Amino acid sequence: MGPNLHGLFGRKAGSVPGFNYSPALKASKIVWNAQTLDQFLAAPAQKVPGTRMPMKVTDPAKRAALIAYLKAETAK
Repeated sequence: MGPNLHGLFGRKAGSVPGFNYSPALKASKIVWNAQTLDQFLAAPAQKVPGTRMPMKVTDPAKRAALIAYLKAETAK
């Protein structure tokens, strides 16, 4: 399980209290937006070497749909 993704956009990576993030993600200085999330989902270990994120979303259309969904949830 991952951290709660509600309100993801504009949040610093590795900052939700109570979730055991990798030291790499905590130190990444990433602030989530459409571009940083797209890059991370496409290749997590390339964007943040040492991350514990085990999966990637290689299909650009699926990444775009996921990002649009998360963006809509953030706006609520």
